[in-house]
Amino acid sequence: VDDLAVSNFSPNQLDAIMAIPGATRPTVNQLPFSVAYHPQGILDYNSKRDVLVQSWSPLSRVLPRYGGVLDAIGKNYGKSAAQVGLRWIVQNGAAFSTQSKSKTHFEEDLNVFDFALSDEEMAKVTQLAAAGVL
Repeated sequence: VDDLAVSNFSPNQLDAIMAIPGATRPTVNQLPFSVAYHPQGILDYNSKRDVLVQSWSPLSRVLPRYGGVLDAIGKNYGKSAAQVGLRWIVQNGAAFSTQSKSKTHFEEDLNVFDFALSDEEMAKVTQLAAAGVL
C-alpha cells in the first residue's frame, strides 16, 4: 500500500500512525471541514504532516444557514451558493467530495475552478460560522 486515507483523525492519531516504523503514512484525512465548521488549526496540523484535508459532506449544514450570503457572493461570478462554499474550501487548500443523484448538481459541484474569491470574500465567508449568521 503506497497511500492511505483516514477519516476524522486528530493530530495525536496521525502522529501515532506516523511513529510506527514502516507504516504507510496517511496522505488524506477526511474531515468535516466547511463554511459551517472549520476549527482553527485544522488545515495547519494536517499540512504540517503532509496530509491533505478532504471535506466530506461539505454542503450539508452550509446552504440552509449561509446560503443567502454565499448566493450574494456567487452572483458576482455567475455561481451558486454551493459553488461559492466549495470554492472557499479549495482556496483554503483543502479538497472536497460531494455526492448527488443529479448529474446537473454533480457537474455544478465540479465547476469551481474557473473563478476565485477575493481576499475580502474569503474573510467574509470564513467569519460566517463564528458570527452565527443565519
